[in-house]
Amino acid sequence: MPRHLIDWHLIDDATWERLIERALHHFHATNRWSTVAAKRSVGLLFFNPSLRTRTSMELAAVQLGAHASTLNVGQGTWGFSWEKGKVMDGAEAEHIDEAVGVLSRYYDALGVRVFASLTDAQKDRDETLLHTFIQASTVPVINLESAFYHPCQALGDAATMMTHFNGDVRRKKFVLTWCYHPKALPMAVPNSALLTASRLGMDVTLACPPAYVLDKKITDLAAGYARQHGASFDIVHDQAAGCEGADIIYAKAWSGPAVYAGADQEAALRAENRDWRVTPGIMDRTHNGRFMHCLPVRRNIVVDDAVLDSPASIHLQQAEFRLHAQKAILEHVWGLGV
Repeated sequence: MPRHLIDWHLIDDATWERLIERALHHFHATNRWSTVAAKRSVGLLFFNPSLRTRTSMELAAVQLGAHASTLNVGQGTWGFSWEKGKVMDGAEAEHIDEAVGVLSRYYDALGVRVFASLTDAQKDRDETLLHTFIQASTVPVINLESAFYHPCQALGDAATMMTHFNGDVRRKKFVLTWCYHPKALPMAVPNSALLTASRLGMDVTLACPPAYVLDKKITDLAAGYARQHGASFDIVHDQAAGCEGADIIYAKAWSGPAVYAGADQEAALRAENRDWRVTPGIMDRTHNGRFMHCLPVRRNIVVDDAVLDSPASIHLQQAEFRLHAQKAILEHVWGLGV
């Protein structure tokens, strides 16, 4: 059976910890090039834009000795139909079953990025598109960000924090803070950030307006990880108070469950909370805290220049770790045993 990567919460602790170690190994390696994955190939399908995920996965494959191909779906490909039993008399010329069925005969693994619909809550929560893709594949599928999860980002974030805290992040205070954004954004990154910090045994605070509390499925899982590690998990609605004494401030904008009630309603709620951003004043409340963001980030909307350009920000090292995490992920799905 192919070794798919949907999300880390579906993978045992020993494997999760081993992959963090592998990402750290690649970070510290003096020679980042090898032939461990020689004569292997990975096909990457992006239904949504990407800079770090695309380039880090392509380069990770090459540095392991493998070949990577990238398809930006809709730019030079046929339009894909996803539904079973659909009469394909519209714009879509190819069904996902045939597209993935063919590609999984060409490649040794496939990666796919499919964002949330932000219109169908159950479909997003069930990861319907990702699972439809996986069911059509005969080779391992890597989730390059889906409706609810971003495991590639999560592994890079875990390794970044382990590096910053010299291998021991337990009971460090991690604050995931919602920030205003002019667009309604998916919840995959904040979901994964919350689960990552909780699983690492950090004291986690989710700071957000009441309408932007993440899905109960995610908060319950994060709270369970906290209990397992003897750590804390709190939800607060005062950004400044929530950031008090933090070791890590992880900023991210997301639409929240309110988006499923209507885009206009969510936009109005978002506009009411425009003052939620990370400022030097917020960072002054921390315990010599460090700033993290998955990127891309809107300067002076989500976070001030003065924070991003300060020594407190580790967002570029965080982005570098995406490369090292992708190597560990490719080793994992191919069972290279290193």
